[in-house]
Amino acid sequence: MTTIEEPQSPPRTAAWLAYRPAAWLALIAAPVLLVAPLVAAIVAGDPVRIAYVVLIGVAFGVAVSRPFGAGRRPSVMTEIVFVALLALCTGYFWLWQSGQALLFPLLAVAASLAIRRRWAMGVVGSIAVTGALAVGFAEWSLAGAVLVGFAAFAGGAGNYLVQYYVALAHELDRTRERLADAAVAEERLRFSRDLHDLLGHSLSVIAVKSEAARRLMNPDPDAAAAHISDVEGIAREALGEVRSVVAGSRAVSLRDEVANARRTLEEAGVATSVIMPERPLPVTVDALLGWVVREAATNVLRHSVARECAIEVVADDDRVTIAFSDDGPSRSRGASAAASASPAVGNGLRGLRERVAAAGGEFAVEAAPRFRVTAVVPLNGETLR
Repeated sequence: MTTIEEPQSPPRTAAWLAYRPAAWLALIAAPVLLVAPLVAAIVAGDPVRIAYVVLIGVAFGVAVSRPFGAGRRPSVMTEIVFVALLALCTGYFWLWQSGQALLFPLLAVAASLAIRRRWAMGVVGSIAVTGALAVGFAEWSLAGAVLVGFAAFAGGAGNYLVQYYVALAHELDRTRERLADAAVAEERLRFSRDLHDLLGHSLSVIAVKSEAARRLMNPDPDAAAAHISDVEGIAREALGEVRSVVAGSRAVSLRDEVANARRTLEEAGVATSVIMPERPLPVTVDALLGWVVREAATNVLRHSVARECAIEVVADDDRVTIAFSDDGPSRSRGASAAASASPAVGNGLRGLRERVAAAGGEFAVEAAPRFRVTAVVPLNGETLR
């Protein structure tokens, strides 16, 4: 048996440094790049030069540290500090004319952090080119020019990319949290919608059969007992469906739902006609239309006194249209259903509207001349059932 190893998490210290880089990565450059000018000033016994190199180091530290403050990004203030650092380095070149090869990479590292992102890499590139030309002409050395240019660009670009990817990682973490919250909300909505659709239909059928059993109890006890037996079976089936919803394994079939709706409606005294396509439908579309039939039948049982009902499913090359209509006046569909061509009637039909919209389809409810629920769902080349 092949064992699949889970990806190992980075060490805790490495993860801490990656998400809290602060200025330590850039500050490493200061002692490395300023040690030679500082030692040269000490050997020369020049206190002014020593103080000047220390001042450059302080300006560099401020320039690369401020972007990690409260704002956590370059600003006008950090750019002003960088300009001051650039002026100090220019003064050093003018006064002592040495140490140029090390100060250009220092400036590039500072620019990568202190300059705002849309300009940072342009400034880094300019410093690299300027450093290569200055050192090349000062020493007449192509190797020295290439080395300084590469060191300046690599140092600046490396720090720029580190900060960019750290910011990107933080944004991805925030996006992942938002997606997790949205997934939880969507799952809650799905669960409540499925539970409403399942129990609403089953309880409506139970109510119809219980009413029939009560009406037949004295004149026809055997028929009443048959209805009571059906109520028991429907209740057990509803319990199983609730468990399947909890397990996330509820499967709905259009033909099964049409057969159940037709049987239930006719037992309630509603003559039902059905037109179905011969071709198979994609699995997801078939299930969605099954939900439409289930909720529309429940709506008739709970809110209408219809005598006739029609279920019509028509499949074209690129879409499927289902129409569920009845001729009964509404008991509790509400005045809004009679006044509007596309009302939002109850939680069940609202849930259907959301399901159909999520599949890229269209959903409509008409109140006159017949109460009619229509859904149009695109096929989108899905797998057939």
